[in-house]
Amino acid sequence: MKLVEQKVSDFVAATASKEPTPGGGAIAALTAATGAALAEMVANLTFGKKGYEEVQSEMKDLQSKAEAIRNRMLELSQADADVFNIFMNALGLPKNTDEEKATRSAAIQQAYKDAAMVPFEIGELAYQIFDLADMASRKGNQNLITDGIIAAINARAAVKAAFLNVRINLSGIKDEAFVTDITTKMNAIEKDLDEKEAAIIGLYA
Repeated sequence: MKLVEQKVSDFVAATASKEPTPGGGAIAALTAATGAALAEMVANLTFGKKGYEEVQSEMKDLQSKAEAIRNRMLELSQADADVFNIFMNALGLPKNTDEEKATRSAAIQQAYKDAAMVPFEIGELAYQIFDLADMASRKGNQNLITDGIIAAINARAAVKAAFLNVRINLSGIKDEAFVTDITTKMNAIEKDLDEKEAAIIGLYA
């Protein structure tokens, strides 16, 4: 059964079990999905509300973007588990001859890259939730301002968690240009995470 088709209780129990998946990457994706869902909820509960007539189009845009992120994150939670299995399969390839060793090494390197790119997409996409959370908190139904703020808190957690998984996979990659490129992109995203979160939390100070 796919992870997203499990009951919440089963998903959490599977995470707690001795099985290696779902792991941190899947949890990061799920955390991001819940953040996007909270921002989306604020939009849905702003539609048609008196006093919010001028932001209806913005709420519609927010709802659409948040829904897309939410759905993609659920796909990525499964993808994270899948790439781990691919990596384990690569480790299990035969290594008796020089040709087999070369094939196995190439497969492992590709698996490392795939295992890095899934959480990288999770983190990159989770970063986009900040703008949605900000709009939800500032312009959405103010009875739900804390839900918008929690969306930002979850976004930050998802980015940090996802990028930790990226970095541990980068440590096994020999392609220095690839490692430098991904690391540079992560650093650019992470440099203002704290400030973005704090600014949104400050809306309820």
